[in-house]
Amino acid sequence: MNDWVVIQSFERIYQAELSKDILEKNGIESVVVNEKDSLFLFGNIELYVGRQNEKKAKALIDEFNGLTKINSFIDIKPILLFQKILQKEGINTILKRKEHNEFILDNYELYVKNIDLNKTIPYLTGEKLIGWNKVKTCRKVRQTKFYIEILNENLINSIVIKKKNSEYHLEEIYIYTENENSEKAIKMLEELKGFAKIREEDKYSIIETQEEILANKGIKAITIKTEQGGYELLVNKNKLDEADSILNINTEWSKSMTFNNIANAVYYRNTLEEENIPAVIVNEQDSSFMFGDIELHVENKNLEKASKIFNELKNNNL
Repeated sequence: MNDWVVIQSFERIYQAELSKDILEKNGIESVVVNEKDSLFLFGNIELYVGRQNEKKAKALIDEFNGLTKINSFIDIKPILLFQKILQKEGINTILKRKEHNEFILDNYELYVKNIDLNKTIPYLTGEKLIGWNKVKTCRKVRQTKFYIEILNENLINSIVIKKKNSEYHLEEIYIYTENENSEKAIKMLEELKGFAKIREEDKYSIIETQEEILANKGIKAITIKTEQGGYELLVNKNKLDEADSILNINTEWSKSMTFNNIANAVYYRNTLEEENIPAVIVNEQDSSFMFGDIELHVENKNLEKASKIFNELKNNNL
C-alpha cells in the first residue's frame, strides 16, 4: 500500500467504519485495516486513503468531528419527523443531504453531537418514542421506501429508524406511525392492495434474485415471508404481465463474487453495470441485507467478462 496513507487510527471498528462512510459518500475511496488481535485486543484499526486525497479526507473528517450519524433514509419526510421529535426534547441535530451518482438515490442523514448520543439512544430503540407505534420491520431500504410510499399516499405520517449492530452493519429497519394511525397502517401494509403474487419460493436467495432482476427493470417488487416459512414476491397488479415476461426469460445466473460488506458489493455491481453487464446483489443467508454473506450474481454468459473486470479492479487497488 505504498500509495496509501493513514489518516486516522481507532480503538473500535465501528468508529473506523463511520469515518470510512463519510469519505466514501464524498467520493473518496478508503480502506480500513484492522490489525487488532481478536483475542488480546492489541494493535490498531487504521483508515487509509490514497495519498492524492489525504488533505481533502482530513478536512472532511475534521468537518464531521464530534458528530455521530444516528439515522438516514432516501426520503426526507420520515427523517424530518424524527428530527422534530428529538429537537422538541432539546436534542440538537444536523441534517445532511448527500448527492449520489446515477445508481443511488439522494439520501438524508441525521447527526447529533457525541455528547448528546446517550440521550438519543432511547429514541432510536423506541423506548422514548411516546405517541408512536412500530408497525413494520423491513430488511431493505428499497422495500422500506415502498411501504413509506403506501403510507404517504394514504396521508399517514411515519418515521424510519435503522437498527445497527456493534460493527455498524444494518440489521433491521423499523417503520413507526402515530398511535392513532397504527392499526390502519398495519392493516394496510399487510394487505398490500394493488399488489399481486408473482412467484413463491422456499429459498430466500432465489426470490431475492428475482426481486433484484425486476428492480433493475424498474418494476416495484416486495418480498414477504409466509406463515409456512417460505417467501412470496409481489408486484404491482398493473405490472404483473410485464414482470412475468421478464422472469420467464430463460436466463441462468451464477455467483461471481462474495462480500461481507454491502458497500463493496454495490461498488462492484455499479462497475459492472457501467460496462452493460446486468448484476444482482443477493444475501444467501436469511438474515438482514447488510449482514452475512453477500453475493453478486451475473448471467452465465457474462461470467468470464465480469471476472476479468474484477481482476483489473483488484490489480489497480494493490
